[in-house]
Amino acid sequence: MPYSIIISLFVILTFPAVLYADSNKEVTGLWLSKKKDVAVRLEYCDNENLCGHIAWLSPEANTENPTLCGTKVLWNMRSKKGDPTEWVGGTLYKADENKYYSANLRLTDENTINLRAYIGISMIGKTKRLTRTTESTHPPCHLSAKD
Repeated sequence: MPYSIIISLFVILTFPAVLYADSNKEVTGLWLSKKKDVAVRLEYCDNENLCGHIAWLSPEANTENPTLCGTKVLWNMRSKKGDPTEWVGGTLYKADENKYYSANLRLTDENTINLRAYIGISMIGKTKRLTRTTESTHPPCHLSAKD
């Protein structure tokens, strides 16, 4: 009898979490950096992988380097074992440093991504938090169609 109560409690307590996880797994969209100076549009490329392009720049960043708009800054991200909340094996271009890094990302909730950039070993890298935004808040900059 106590065994069935434990199983019932487990099912009742985890069911809402399963519903939440299944309904909020979309990683594509517009994502704002922590500094709020750039927004990146994440979308599928090659039907399976994720890519990201600069879609919005703060007025200060746009004045400093207006040619960054449209720059591809993330590519070759693939879903980890079919999990739509974890993406691995990508390349990140940090335009402000003119450097390339390996990258992984994790959708922590429907409005937050943790982007891990590293050289060599992920444990030695840095994690940046991005938050979901909208085009009405961060309208598209004038794209210069770069790859």
